[in-house]
Amino acid sequence: MGLRLTNSMLNLTLNGLTKFTRDCSRNGIHAVCARRDSDLGLKLSRVSLYSSESPKKCWQCDFPYKSDLFCQKCKTLQEPPESLDYFDILGVKKNYDVQDKEMRKKYRALQNLLHPDRFGNKTEREKQYSENLSSLLNKAYATLTNPLDRGIYLLKLKNLTIPEGTTSLDPMFLMEIMERNEEVQDAANNKDKIKKLVVKNHTILEELSRKASEAFHNNELEEAKKILVKMKYYASLDERLKKIKQDLGIVD
Repeated sequence: MGLRLTNSMLNLTLNGLTKFTRDCSRNGIHAVCARRDSDLGLKLSRVSLYSSESPKKCWQCDFPYKSDLFCQKCKTLQEPPESLDYFDILGVKKNYDVQDKEMRKKYRALQNLLHPDRFGNKTEREKQYSENLSSLLNKAYATLTNPLDRGIYLLKLKNLTIPEGTTSLDPMFLMEIMERNEEVQDAANNKDKIKKLVVKNHTILEELSRKASEAFHNNELEEAKKILVKMKYYASLDERLKKIKQDLGIVD
């Protein structure tokens, strides 16, 4: 729609420019026409500026604010672009390896800007944008700080998913997981054994995360999928161990 409208405006401007040049030649008033041609050329360049690649305009003051969250002119909060993903909103590089300290710093700064409490006296539209963006920011931070969720989200951005269920699991890995679950079951009432299993499980998850990082770095997405499937099962085991720790009253 926007591109068609721009093309229509462009055609009208070009037609007007052609007609005016014809009139000038017929009437012999070249100096005046040259100035008016220049004005029309300026208008034409402005029309061309707002093509399909043009920035959005502020809903409050109509200023072209590009893709910033706030209008550069009136500082009004804007609706986020539909293409905004979790990496974009936190302003971090789009890869598996993220710096937790950097991301936490940016998250806190953005949450301070976008939190709904700061928009109590603003328009209803800004309040809604604030709530939406604050919620999106929380989801982004929770996802990207978790190695498994971060990997799954990266695959999602590439239209890939990891399989559900155990039908696609390697038989050897399935046996490995069964043995790990049995270990947890047998140690369910033993604090010392549970502590050791927690450390062992964390070590396995860290190694899988390292392998996932390597796979994403080399753009080996199928390999990354296989690793994330394994991480999913060990993450589930980790949640089970946390529950047992809580039931046994184990404090880190």
